[in-house]
Amino acid sequence: MNNWIIPSNSSKFDLAKFLSKYNNEVDWKQSANFEVGDVVYIYCTKPEMRIRYKMNVIATDIPSSKAKIDKKFWSDEAELKKGMEYNRYFRMELVSETNSDLLTMDELHRQGVKGYFYGPRTIDRELSMYIDKAFNK
Repeated sequence: MNNWIIPSNSSKFDLAKFLSKYNNEVDWKQSANFEVGDVVYIYCTKPEMRIRYKMNVIATDIPSSKAKIDKKFWSDEAELKKGMEYNRYFRMELVSETNSDLLTMDELHRQGVKGYFYGPRTIDRELSMYIDKAFNK
């Protein structure tokens, strides 16, 4: 089992509204080797710039034809099309949501995170424990 951080850009996809409509589940382009049982923290890019969601991976290798895809939540049609052409998704379910100031990019940098999140990144146990503490406060 791995712990990951992936970015979500609200100017391209409205994750919050999608989760609300689809019973706290979302299908995401599977651009890394996610496995059922992995924990995925979702980092929301500008303007939030913080980790906001904790998710569990519940399915992998879902073709576009079976993925939960709803065009009305996408403002970047080209990005949606790229995902559909890639034809490989994984499904996550929401575990928890937070607006903790402990999970802003500035705080994550203070915890040793290098750079920014441009794609899926595995994280070590120490960082995962720090993030989980913020979700449990």
